[in-house]
This record gives sequence, structure tokens and C-alpha cells, in this order.
Amino acid sequence: MKHELIIVGAGPAGLSAAARAQKLALNYLLLESGAKPANTIQRYQKGKHVMAEPAVVPLRSDLGFAAGTREAILGGWQSGLDGLGVNIRYNAEVTAITGAAPDFELQLSNGETLQSEAVVLAIGLQGNPRKIGVDGENDASVQYTLDDPDEYSNETIVVIGAGDAAIENAVALARNNAVVVVNRRDEFARAKEGNLTLITRAIEDGSISCFFNTGVSSIEPSAAINLTTETGETRVECNRVIARIGAIPPRRFVESTGISFPSDDPTTLPELSGHYESNVPGLYVIGALGGYPLIKQAMNQGFEVVEFIKGNDILPADHGILEDKFRHLPYGKNVDETLALIRSSIPIFENVNGLVLRELVLASELLTPKRGDVIFHKNDYTNSFMSIVDGEVQVEIDD
Repeated sequence: MKHELIIVGAGPAGLSAAARAQKLALNYLLLESGAKPANTIQRYQKGKHVMAEPAVVPLRSDLGFAAGTREAILGGWQSGLDGLGVNIRYNAEVTAITGAAPDFELQLSNGETLQSEAVVLAIGLQGNPRKIGVDGENDASVQYTLDDPDEYSNETIVVIGAGDAAIENAVALARNNAVVVVNRRDEFARAKEGNLTLITRAIEDGSISCFFNTGVSSIEPSAAINLTTETGETRVECNRVIARIGAIPPRRFVESTGISFPSDDPTTLPELSGHYESNVPGLYVIGALGGYPLIKQAMNQGFEVVEFIKGNDILPADHGILEDKFRHLPYGKNVDETLALIRSSIPIFENVNGLVLRELVLASELLTPKRGDVIFHKNDYTNSFMSIVDGEVQVEIDD
């Protein structure tokens, strides 16, 4: 039997897509390689507070989602799936996808073959954690996730990373352990404000030690880690190493489906249409793999992509917000035209995934200064960067 739609991956994006397909009475199937839905969130730290960002974007999904603990969110989704009667198969790993609309074939690890007119890839990134890249990265003392920090006590634990996951792990572990953080930069630039405050305070009061501007040179089987610091090599003896340094797209599998990437950079995301369709007709990509890692936006994409497949040309959930942001600009262009102008005018955005660009602009402030206005005062502090879409500025470098 051929399905109208097969959704691969039961993360937030895939769950939302399946819920919408159920509501629209499509002949669909949701495939999940694990034994439970939302595998990434299942791996979140126990009791982790999950935020519903960005606050300005409305939720568009047949499943509920609001800020809360990992456990509350997973429980709510499971209740929603049961209540809707979503057609989901667990432990169904997809090993190959071939063809194009309306004739796709999907191979499963158990040897089964499925047919579908359209396919939505919602496989995310977190199943492919970025490894440290040094000798010993696969040692038994090294782990790339942390479920319950309260499982460990009276240990010396090295946490590698400077993002939110690394900070949250380090702060939670520091309650019962000696924690050392390794940051390859001189600050925690990627952290949310609340986490930045937590880690800064912990380092200042001595409850967490931190090596800044430091890389990892190797990890010894005896659970010691060798570091390259600004002042030379140092060795830290520890009980375990927890590396939270992001994830990489499952590029080899994605490319095997026929989807192309704009560059050879392993972190590059595929370019998609405004309807989340890849260069392969009928093959759609949503969620983190498509450039939207935030849960609410991934769920919105899941809802929207099924509407698009059904033939309903709805506007993205952020369309009205972007329209309001662009209203004061002097170009008289619509949202898509303005985004295209921004992309073509700013060289560093040239190869940015279109969905990532929307996210960036959504979080940005657009200025339309008049001649003579001061944009930035010398010696002002900022953690932002500015780009010129149109016009020019004068820069004073000497009084």
C-alpha cells in the first residue's frame, strides 16, 4: 500500500507534522528509529526547564507546547498523540530513501520497503553529537549526553563546551561534584542570558573551575584529559569527561536521498524552498536539519509542511511579524523580496540557509538612520554586530 505521506523522525517537527496529517485525514505514517517519541528531549537533563522561544512567534500545531520541565512536555505530547490516534511506528529505522514524487521508496533496517507519494525528513541533529576529535574521544570515560546529574557525586568531572547544554550540565553537576569547564573561547558568547549569569557566578565563587582559550589535545584511558592552554600543556585528572559541543547534520544519509548542499562545510544545511521542499521534488526537510532548532518553530514547520503538501498555500507563522518589521523600510517590497535583498546585499549571508536567515532577521533590529545620525559611539560596549543593507556610514578612527 502506498502512503500519501511518510514522516521520518518523531521529534517536535515530526510529531507536529503527523498530528496535522491526522487532522487532515491523510494516509500517512510516522517512523521513529527509537522506542519513544522526541528522542532528543528524552535525552535532556532530568528536570530541565524547556523554554518556548521565540515568544513573539505564535504556536501553530495540533499538539500543545508551553514552557515547562522535560517531563511535563513529554507527558503532554504523549497524551496528545494518544488522544489524536497518531499513526506512529517505533524502532523503525530508515536506511535509504530513493525516488521522487510521487514514487518514493523507503528501506527500513528490518528489510521492509515502504512506498509514499511524499516524504518529510524531520530527523534533527542530536542523534549525531559532535565528537571531540582527539585520541580517546570514544573512551568509556567520555560521554556526549547527560540524563540525570544527580547520578554522580564526589567525582571530578570535566565538561567541554560553552553553549547552554554544557553550562546547564556543569552547574547541575557542581552541586555534588568538582567540575572543570573547558571553553575554547574567552567568553560564553553562545549562552542565553540566564545561563551566562549562572556560569559566570559559579566561576567567580569558585564552585566551578574554567579553562578559557583552551583546547583538548587527548584523553587518557585512565580518565585524565590533556589540555592546550594559553600558557602551555596541562593535565587534569578526572573521573569522566562530558562533551557538549553541538551536533553535526547526518549529511551522508541526507545526500544519499539526492538532497544537495550549497557547500562542502560539514555544518552546512540544505537549501530549501519557502515550502520546506528540497531540490528533490516531494522530499521536504523540517526542524533542526532545515535550520530551525527551536522547538516551537520546528512544530510550526511540521504543521505548515503538511498544509503545503495538502495543497494549502498558507503563510509561515512568522510572516506577519516580519511584515511588521519591514513595514518602515523604504523599498516597498514584500517579505520574501526583502529577505532576498538582505541576503544579496550582505556578503556573509550569501550562503546562509534561507530558514536560518529568517530566524536571524526575526531576532534583529532594523535601523533606518537619517544623514548625520550616530549609529555607534566609540568605546561603547556591545555583543552585537551590524551590517549595512543599503547606503554607507562614516567611521571615525582617530579624534
